[in-house]
Amino acid sequence: MATRSEQLADYIAERLEFITFLACSSALLALLFGMNGQQALAFTALNLPFGLAILLGSALLAPLPYHWRLPLTTVLLLTCALASLNLGGQWLEPLALWSLYGLLGLELLWQARHHKPVIRADEGPQLR
Repeated sequence: MATRSEQLADYIAERLEFITFLACSSALLALLFGMNGQQALAFTALNLPFGLAILLGSALLAPLPYHWRLPLTTVLLLTCALASLNLGGQWLEPLALWSLYGLLGLELLWQARHHKPVIRADEGPQLR
């Protein structure tokens, strides 16, 4: 059984992993869709606060049953994408933005999967 501090460390690690994924994906998608380096940096900086809002929203939605959480998470992603699209201006490539938020949705689904408990070396199967 994992201790409370191990659970908290795993929780924080997943959130840091999400923000890292957001930053790397937004920079990569911006460059792949033809933005220059300065625009790619601006695209990443534009989406980071929305990523934090998605994390906060998903934490608030976590206690809800799955049949409520999934559509509300979709609404949260769409709202953040549309707000980012409105703030972006003429330089923003909409296809890069929608691709990014699609990837973020997949990442949220991946993080929401059920985890199998890890068998630790000291708690392995006992031979009799």
